[in-house]
Amino acid sequence: MSQQALRSEPLPSSVDEAPANVPESIAAESSPPLTFLLEEVRSPGMVRADIDALIVGLGRPPAPDEAPRERADLLLGLLDRSNPVGDYAGSGGMKVRHAAKEALIAMGYPYAMELPPELVEAKGADNRAEGLTAGNATLAVASALYQSAAMVTVWFLLEYFRMPAAAEVTFGIGSVLWIFTVLSLMGHHSRSRDMQSIASVVLWAAAVLWILVALPLAVFTYGVALIFIPWHLALWTAISLRPEAEEEAPKKRAPSP
Repeated sequence: MSQQALRSEPLPSSVDEAPANVPESIAAESSPPLTFLLEEVRSPGMVRADIDALIVGLGRPPAPDEAPRERADLLLGLLDRSNPVGDYAGSGGMKVRHAAKEALIAMGYPYAMELPPELVEAKGADNRAEGLTAGNATLAVASALYQSAAMVTVWFLLEYFRMPAAAEVTFGIGSVLWIFTVLSLMGHHSRSRDMQSIASVVLWAAAVLWILVALPLAVFTYGVALIFIPWHLALWTAISLRPEAEEEAPKKRAPSP
């Protein structure tokens, strides 16, 4: 199968998304060997689709003619911290090193016993560091609720001073806040950095807006306004839901004439 044909086929973005309706024996026989997929990732013309193919290949069972020792050695090479291929991430955010670790564990005894101790100890920490945490999600929802309550107070003040379109302004700002808070949560859950970045702009704007409201009022209330105005929650939310560090994306080389 040619390299162009391999790259033209749609590939799942992670190991978990590999086709589930294909028998394992057929899938193993029809898929390219891991050595071939690894060479594609190491080639100068590598694209992200090649990384996706390698990650999917790592999640498939070994081919009948594949020696377990050879497969285990390949996986251990990808787990080596000095191997840059292990740090490559697929379209779904999964790193090659993580897929190799899961593949080595799936091989069972005795190969799983060769997993480097530092990777075993860091497994829980790595899982907590990736994706959306329950604490950040709870903070974001609580912050949005508190800011919504604060917007109701702002609405009453605007109505008291007979400001035109007071309800429309406060309801619009509150709706935008909720929309982009949910967008940020979805972005962190799906590991979409684009969604995280878009939502982060609005969350930081909300924090700055509340700070601009709190500072003048703090002068007239002897600092009491700094306690009740939700600038601290908005700022905390913006920091907690900031975009994740961008993975180093492979650059696509222009095809040779």
